[in-house]
Amino acid sequence: MVLITSNSEDNITKQAERLKSRVRSHASRIEENFKVGVEIEVCLIDDKGIPVDAKPVIELLRQYHDIDFEYGICQLEYRTEPVSFERLAQLNLQFEEFIEHLNLVINKVYKNNVFPVFLGSNPSPHILNGGLITNKPRYLRLARWQSRIPDVEIDGQKFKALHVAAAIQGFHLHLQGKNPNFTAQMFNYILNLIPSVILLGANSRLFAGRVFSLHEPRIYLYDQSEQQNSGFPSISRYLNGVEDYIDYIISRKPVVAKDYFEMVKERHDDARIRINTGFYRVETRVMSVQPTPKTMMAMIEFFTGYLHRAIHEERELRPLSAIREERQAVVRSGFNAKTHFNIIETVRAQLTYARKGIADLGIKPDFLNILERRLENKTTAGEYVARLWQTRFNGSIEQTLTEVVADVWERTKTNQPIF
Repeated sequence: MVLITSNSEDNITKQAERLKSRVRSHASRIEENFKVGVEIEVCLIDDKGIPVDAKPVIELLRQYHDIDFEYGICQLEYRTEPVSFERLAQLNLQFEEFIEHLNLVINKVYKNNVFPVFLGSNPSPHILNGGLITNKPRYLRLARWQSRIPDVEIDGQKFKALHVAAAIQGFHLHLQGKNPNFTAQMFNYILNLIPSVILLGANSRLFAGRVFSLHEPRIYLYDQSEQQNSGFPSISRYLNGVEDYIDYIISRKPVVAKDYFEMVKERHDDARIRINTGFYRVETRVMSVQPTPKTMMAMIEFFTGYLHRAIHEERELRPLSAIREERQAVVRSGFNAKTHFNIIETVRAQLTYARKGIADLGIKPDFLNILERRLENKTTAGEYVARLWQTRFNGSIEQTLTEVVADVWERTKTNQPIF
């Protein structure tokens, strides 16, 4: 385990003060609003349900795209450069091109059948075996830290904390703000959407060869495996500016981080502010990867449309305590969640608001109807996969797993949304 010394903490504190000074000097900056970039995490398994080393695929795909390693050796991450909101539809084409290249490379690299899995959790029971952490210094340090955390239990089954991160895949959305103040407002309003995007984007009920009862097991397991370094940001009030966020980050002791930017990466919160590129962006991390590009586009429209209108109209922010309660209830119970407010009506109102916001930006919402249909039908990709498993299961986990993964992969390749 790497020990973080008091000297390191002093250096981080001094760095944070310099960053706050920089933020204040940028108060009058005007950059392009709502430039959108994404990260998509995918895992690979073969037709026997065994996780497959993604390294050869990563190396070949780098000829075409920005691809990197992830925590698990069977995972890879695809990233896009930020694009202007006016060119948002281009992202759907980029996603489709990535999937086409992914399919071609996999067929070239492997002799047996290998499936890219666009699910929020790895469906293979073998993911619980050891030796699946990527051999990179940062991941190995985190694994050593997580090995000291107690096992996580769900539906009577226990998971080792260090196995969880190698078994989940997310869809991260980066939204650029025009200046520090606007970015802090984006962060605040994004928190208001967290329960809704969990509800509509849940995609992890099939986990490690079993269907679990929770609506979104991925989030429950990750929160527990990371202890206080994951989940809804533990702020006591909404941000007045990016300086407040910097203070929030350095208020906790680092795990393995040696500077401020590593501390931000170490906090696996639902949303976080990134200022390491020279721009001010909010990264939303709470969503499972979706099976199809169109559904990921729907999530982008939801966020951008809602944020534009909410910030412009100075829409009242919801109490943080109510959002935390809804988040917990939705992770467990989904559309049947019981909270102080009617979650279905809250999501319906937010989708309507988002549709108006996109129209205000002069953009036709091409994908938002996918989420509206999901709300109407009270279903998600996670529910679809769970039903498919229960319908196809014949006593053989291996055979059923192959059938389910093949079904989802076909929808991914043809960009057929699930609703």
